Amino acid sequence: MEIDTGASVSIMSEDTYKDYKSKFRIEPTSAKLRTYMGEQIPVIGRAIVNVNYKKESAKLPLLIVKRKGPNLLSRDWLNKLRLDWKDIFSVVGSDNQLSDLNMVLEANKEVFKDELGTVKGMKAKIYVDESAVPKYFKARPLPYALKDKVGMELERLEKEGQIQQVEFSDWAAPIVPVVKENGSIRICGDYKDLYATLGGGQEYTKLDLNQAYQQIELDEDSKRYVTINTHKGLFRYNRLPYGVASSPGIFQRILENVVQGISNVLVRVDDILITGKTREEHLNTLSEVLSRFKRIGIRLKKQKCVFMAEEVVYLGFKINKHGIYPVESKIEAIDKAPSPTNVTELKAYLGMLNYYNRFLANLSHLLKPLHLLLQKDTKWSWEKEQEKAFIKSKQLLKSASVLVHFDPKKKLILACDESPYGVGAVLSHKMDDGSDKPIAYTSRTLTSAEKNYSVLEKESLAIIFGIKKFYLYLYGHPVTIITDHKPLIGLFREDKPIPTMAASRIQRWALTLAAYEYTIVYKEGSLNGNADGLNRLPLQTNIEKTPTPGDTILLMEHLATTPVDAKQIQKWTRKDKILSMVLRYILNGWPSKCPTEDIRPYYSRKNELCSQDGCILWGGKVIIPQPGREAMLNELHQGHPGITRMKSLGRSYIWWPGMDNDLELTVVNCYSCQENQKLPAEAPLHPWEYI
Repeated sequence: MEIDTGASVSIMSEDTYKDYKSKFRIEPTSAKLRTYMGEQIPVIGRAIVNVNYKKESAKLPLLIVKRKGPNLLSRDWLNKLRLDWKDIFSVVGSDNQLSDLNMVLEANKEVFKDELGTVKGMKAKIYVDESAVPKYFKARPLPYALKDKVGMELERLEKEGQIQQVEFSDWAAPIVPVVKENGSIRICGDYKDLYATLGGGQEYTKLDLNQAYQQIELDEDSKRYVTINTHKGLFRYNRLPYGVASSPGIFQRILENVVQGISNVLVRVDDILITGKTREEHLNTLSEVLSRFKRIGIRLKKQKCVFMAEEVVYLGFKINKHGIYPVESKIEAIDKAPSPTNVTELKAYLGMLNYYNRFLANLSHLLKPLHLLLQKDTKWSWEKEQEKAFIKSKQLLKSASVLVHFDPKKKLILACDESPYGVGAVLSHKMDDGSDKPIAYTSRTLTSAEKNYSVLEKESLAIIFGIKKFYLYLYGHPVTIITDHKPLIGLFREDKPIPTMAASRIQRWALTLAAYEYTIVYKEGSLNGNADGLNRLPLQTNIEKTPTPGDTILLMEHLATTPVDAKQIQKWTRKDKILSMVLRYILNGWPSKCPTEDIRPYYSRKNELCSQDGCILWGGKVIIPQPGREAMLNELHQGHPGITRMKSLGRSYIWWPGMDNDLELTVVNCYSCQENQKLPAEAPLHPWEYI
């Protein structure tokens, strides 16, 4: 068995089980397994087996899987057995000497040091258009609960040499602190023939770089472009940071220069694939690559490297000596789409098929039983004939003649869309004849929390879902993102900063997009049938938890200690004639024109409004309904502060139309404030001075 500390359960292949099935009995199990790439592994059953290792013995669980490959000894067994790691790590050959692979790794062990590498003799340079006007954004106000944590993170980055404090800068971006689930902080700056090499390969080595971008120092002139503005002052990155759109291209170019002239090597950002027609050729290539990495100062993450494997997954493809195959999970969204239950779902599915009708043979004939259900006055009746056509159409759509192989020389298109119950995305290539041909499909259902998102947030979620799902294809490549929701064009435009009052969730997603080279374009929903079909027939998924932005969590917790709590605001919002209408528009979509003058203050901010637990938020501020406004005004006026101070405090947490005027009237109508307003300043006491 092979030891795999990354796997949670130990498994045995079906072929191996056939040799041992007389020695133990398997039982049914509900366990579901997936690879780290998301590919589902069919499970045959579970067995309790007797395990003997040196002087130890135990009865341990083992899952039998229906696939070829190595048998894995995983963490569940490692917790019960005390293995002799010195003996395991010492790989010996037939002559009791270090194996040829171990000799190569031992000669280059410096490359696998657990430290941040520094590429010698090369520095990254960020090129900016000479006509570009420097942009300096002031530091964004931080919630008091985050200030100490952000300060500690800045100190850590400065201590490691990744940033340095500066006094002045023409360029500065505001930071966006992301609250992780463990309470720590991550700081982001708001910046805005491939497989021919593998022919004849017998075994494959995949190398993974340790903290890829940070191994490259920045050119001195480029540091001013990556200055971040914080509550503790300005800091400047010394190393190539994440969040800069050109970082993948810079890193790719440097790595390609390092391995230039070495055959049988593929470089894709921080993943490097090595092969050879013979074992000797493979080892010579691996030795040369590691030697260059050692000489230039690059460090690898040994735990994530794969050496001399018969099969690897690379850029979403399964590669072995027989050829290149699509990973099964690529087309799972199509294969497992449920049968339509009404005309709307059927139209969505047919729209997806018709989008690719120019290269789906005999499509109109195949879909005739489905088209009959769309005729006027036809009663919905899904029979065997319709189910048969539906299954055949899915088989045709997911066939190899439809899904094209990824080609880095062709333009990439990501079409995304949402529905009230799902999100979908299709990654396609723009072909030489002008047609779009799909590379992969994906979709999923919305969680209960996501179903309460505004239309704007759902459409944004669809884009982020597609970006993350197809990360291996999109990262470092220009991509055209297609959406049927026009407000996203202004919100996520690549040449505009993130709106200051945008919801925290939108700001976080905009930062995710900032790491990609993209152009976002609008396309009417009726013309975006490929993605629309997937989101209306989404693949069922189990998502344990939908994360809530950290500052939203802090805001809702703070409300619990105020005179007006979140439950009261939710109740008042639901009963308020105007706010209940606004909440409905947020969840279901805004009309093309403002319906009434009462709605106008909210309509002008429609792309910045969102809902949380039935409360309406404008950015990081809670919108207070009419019944709670007097209590909030009284709370803000505790201690009789002046108008300026009341406005400053109120604007940090709450808002409603005309709030500034209400704050001014509160001070004007306060007898104590007016009585003491014109008193002269109190003179300090001092002793008489004698001459």
